[in-house]
Amino acid sequence: MTAAEDKNPWLRLARISRDHEENKRLWNGYQKYLLRPNKYNYHLQMKNPEFADIEDLSDAEIHSIQTRIQNLPKRMKYPDKIDFESIVNVIEERVVFSGFYFAFSTNFRGVICNEPAAFVQAVFAGSVNFHRAQFAVVNFYGTKFQFAEFSLTQFGVAPAFNHSQFVFANFAGAQLGHVYFKQARFGTLCFSSAQFKSASFEGTEFSDFVIFDNQDDAVNAAPLKFKGAKFFKHPPRFFGRALHEDTDWTGVTLPNAEAQAALSRDLLEDDKRAYEQLRIKCGALGKVEDEHMFFRREMELTGHLSPWYTRVTYWLYHLVSDYGHSYWRPIAGMGGYGPFGAYFTRFISWPETSCICAWTGSSFCAAQWACLLRIFLPSLGFIGGFPVIFWPIPRL
Repeated sequence: MTAAEDKNPWLRLARISRDHEENKRLWNGYQKYLLRPNKYNYHLQMKNPEFADIEDLSDAEIHSIQTRIQNLPKRMKYPDKIDFESIVNVIEERVVFSGFYFAFSTNFRGVICNEPAAFVQAVFAGSVNFHRAQFAVVNFYGTKFQFAEFSLTQFGVAPAFNHSQFVFANFAGAQLGHVYFKQARFGTLCFSSAQFKSASFEGTEFSDFVIFDNQDDAVNAAPLKFKGAKFFKHPPRFFGRALHEDTDWTGVTLPNAEAQAALSRDLLEDDKRAYEQLRIKCGALGKVEDEHMFFRREMELTGHLSPWYTRVTYWLYHLVSDYGHSYWRPIAGMGGYGPFGAYFTRFISWPETSCICAWTGSSFCAAQWACLLRIFLPSLGFIGGFPVIFWPIPRL
């Protein structure tokens, strides 16, 4: 038995057997036993199929555990916590919490794991605190978090959060090194002043605020991969943080402007500023496509925030050229306008109008306003790519 196991009853329960599946069964079953007296929270957690599937331990097994690990609590009232911080917080042996269900708030605050730690597909039903913890190697693949605190946490070799799920996560000031969040799902996420060597968010889904702000001059730009990432409600915020030239926005999905319009004006203005910052940073790196992608979103929100009498100009700007990004729209528009101008001039001209109109603007007309209209349309038709002169002839 290690010193950490001797002083920390929860760690002893997690390593009571040499068989991992047996450890998982005893750990999960013991927490189910502890929750039973609290009927409300017990039935609340039973709605989670991962908790409902946990096997009930027999009275003999519970008695055996409490006999072997006497410091384990006999009764817990929600929201009491599972505490790995107390007394001894240095873990010198490999720790495997893969598949464990943490039914209570869990505290790993300041814990130092000098050997690999695994939380693969673990479930934290309550909050979990890793503030100032240190991990040499850690794997959170497929782990489910409610409220996760990783502020000022230090990660060693390539921590993996692939396919993990967060309702709220705070990584403010954390040192993440090379980190992987592929296919992860986030609610609210904060990486303020966090340090990366590189980070992969490929295919990740962000359903609320995503904050990469920085107020620390020591934080350097690092390549971030957002290929195929989806931002559903707000754009990522990079105020004060420099973008690395290798930041990848390929195939990223940004919030729908129409859906954003339902947000308060203050939030819309913040989102517009977020797009503005990304546009400026991408422009400074010479990433023209990324710059224009954020410019278009900035223009959409600017249109929503503008007075009603100027919104039509932004709407036309979008309709005609997608804010200057599409060259097919103006080509199609001009190509379609030429035949329309010719048709209008030839077949919808007024019979009482007798004039000869050239694209040069010369005219003789009894109804001057009608002739001006008939001059204007042929002129646009000519500009629209039809090198012909339409001579309007009144219908007989």
